Amino acid sequence: MAERYEIVAHPFTVAHIEIKAQQLCRRADFSKSDFDDLCQDMRIYLMEKSHLLDPDRGCLEAFVTKTIKTWVAMRLRYHKRTRRNGSHMAISLEGTLVVYQGEIKSLGAVLLEEDGHRLTRIAPMSAMDRLELRDALDVAMQHLTANERALLHEVAENGIEPTAKSRGVSTRQIGNSLARIRQRIEKTGIFEK
Repeated sequence: MAERYEIVAHPFTVAHIEIKAQQLCRRADFSKSDFDDLCQDMRIYLMEKSHLLDPDRGCLEAFVTKTIKTWVAMRLRYHKRTRRNGSHMAISLEGTLVVYQGEIKSLGAVLLEEDGHRLTRIAPMSAMDRLELRDALDVAMQHLTANERALLHEVAENGIEPTAKSRGVSTRQIGNSLARIRQRIEKTGIFEK
């Protein structure tokens, strides 16, 4: 039984589970509040499958990666199935009545655009703000080398882990490079206003 806890408590396992939970939380069908539950469910599944680990046939990292990948696929399949079978029902804002300032109104009439922005954590930008941000980004990019610009584009398109893999370096090295780029840009004072 001690082996099971050693697998779940291994630093690689802890980090891998957190990364997978963060990736799931970025999806539209999950939220940040699901993070702890997803981590816990992955740990439980890993403990249930820990008896399958054979150190003579493979390393712990490979076992954890494959097991968690299987759990994620099953979880996404289950999640889609619950939405399709009707147990996950959408509620109409116009069809839901609420009492607002002493009157019965539809929820759609009561909710404001700011409520949607707060829920999605997206702040709207005016055309002028977008223009200023684009100009600041252009100036910031001019302060970077061609390699640094290429790195930023690759990370923005693919993410840190795939970029590290394609460049044959560790994710920590990519993270360190990004931190150095961030410091150089912050020193320019371009985004301070």
